Amino acid sequence: MGNGTKLYKQVEQKDLPAFFRELADALEKGGTDELACVDDFKKFKVSGVAEYGQVRLKMKFKTEQECASPFADEGEPGAPLKPRYKDLKQHMKSSFRMLVKMIHDGETPPKEAVDSFLQDSELMVSYTGYGDEFYETYIKACEAFKAAYDAGDMAQMHTTIDVLVHEKGRCHAKFA
Repeated sequence: MGNGTKLYKQVEQKDLPAFFRELADALEKGGTDELACVDDFKKFKVSGVAEYGQVRLKMKFKTEQECASPFADEGEPGAPLKPRYKDLKQHMKSSFRMLVKMIHDGETPPKEAVDSFLQDSELMVSYTGYGDEFYETYIKACEAFKAAYDAGDMAQMHTTIDVLVHEKGRCHAKFA
């Protein structure tokens, strides 16, 4: 992986103090999982942005020695590392919730939220073993939603977001 780690985490604002306590413990005692090797930093940066009712944290750690990756090691050799599936799903949850609520309230969601959700969806279907049999239908539903959004057709956005809610429910009923 090298001597650098980038982490992305989505938390509710009320959970920020607990996360920073966890980070402080990792710095003092050594971290595990996604916070592995943070105690060996020579340089780090932590930033946060409030969006979709949550805080998106972005952390960069440069370490003295090479560290094992906290990310899934899926994909082709030399391909970029993907976030853990669980972390990706957490990120998707906030943007999807916003899309559903705004569309059901008759409001057009911001482009950033739509783009974030569609990019995360594209990445999600690249993971194997998490409902692969639903991926083709899900991809088609995402394409239909994007077309409706690009056309500014609120009625069609409502229809397609409901299809996405249904597809999510079908898959999560079997895999969650």
